[in-house]
Amino acid sequence: MDSSNNSLLKSKLFRYGCYLLLALIIIYMFGKIKFFISPFQSFVYSIIFPILFGGLLYYILRPIVLTLEKGKIPHIWAIVLAFVIVLSALILLSSYTGSIIKSQFNDFAKSLPFLYEKAENTINNLLSSNLLSYFNDSNFQSLDIADKVSNFLQSAAKSIGKNTINLIGAITNIGSVIIILPVILFYFLKDGHKFMPSVVRFFPASQKDNIRKILTDIDFVLSNYIAGQLLVAFFIGLLMYIGYLIIGLKYSLLLAIFAMITCIIPFFGPWIGIVPAILLSLADNPFMAVKIFLVMTIVQQIDNNFISPQVMKKSMDIHPLTVILLLMGIIPILGFIGLIIVIPLYSAIKITIKNIIEMYYPKYAETLNLDIPDEPEKPKKTPKFSFKKKK
Repeated sequence: MDSSNNSLLKSKLFRYGCYLLLALIIIYMFGKIKFFISPFQSFVYSIIFPILFGGLLYYILRPIVLTLEKGKIPHIWAIVLAFVIVLSALILLSSYTGSIIKSQFNDFAKSLPFLYEKAENTINNLLSSNLLSYFNDSNFQSLDIADKVSNFLQSAAKSIGKNTINLIGAITNIGSVIIILPVILFYFLKDGHKFMPSVVRFFPASQKDNIRKILTDIDFVLSNYIAGQLLVAFFIGLLMYIGYLIIGLKYSLLLAIFAMITCIIPFFGPWIGIVPAILLSLADNPFMAVKIFLVMTIVQQIDNNFISPQVMKKSMDIHPLTVILLLMGIIPILGFIGLIIVIPLYSAIKITIKNIIEMYYPKYAETLNLDIPDEPEKPKKTPKFSFKKKK
């Protein structure tokens, strides 16, 4: 018994567990000292946005760079040409939609106080109507509900304003981000192929192939997930814009762009995207909210049955309950940024664990149901038929 306890205390697993526990305790204790941790938080928040957006744009521009390199264009010039192509596309798109977005945004900003007041009056009229006559209970007063709804809207507005201020403070200066982001993206594209060799060289020779495979699988899944999620968000935004035009919703382009941006968030994103449209419809025409829900339902059916199965078929297939738990757990920690990065981060961790188990514990690998997408199949060689008779 004593020998087994001594062997357990001397094992690497116990030693590394103690190191990890000690590190977590130290981090927790330093987190309680605000004057010590606040400079590090400011530093992290100031660089996390350029790095995150740089990584996002890296996976968008890398296929363009690789395609240009296949055309015998040098690596540096391929990067510059990819920048030119993307900027030209953005300028061309903004030339057609920029004036519409600007005018709709200005009109929306001017009419926002009036819309808020009208929406509040609509809710009060709805609660004071005969709709609630069936609930004439002393414990269920429509006036109390109206007060609660009004307080909720006010608290929500204050919360949104506070979060917006925090977000702007975290980003610090949007001008500096615009200047730094292209530089970060350029070096990501220029030296991205050096990342794997620089990481692999820190490991012993016997582990280099394993580490290389893990990094390759992570890169494969992240590339397909990010590109697929952005493509799905674009199609949903386009379909929402068409639907908004059909039902005659005001500020249709502005609201569709908001819905497209929120679609980057898995699962909840599309429904978060229609919240401004619902609030706007309460101020203009309450029946419009029903039309918006109908448009969202149709778009979701098209997405679930046609768009996502084709676009996201190579990405990580995660159970919806897992997605919900991850999103709900990350909100108190990282807020809005956590909603964007939690699924790719979970996918990377999941791939790493699966590869480690397959490498070191192969007999347990078959019992795990970790849904890692298979690599694209190589095209099969089709047999060639000839009508010439063999001599």
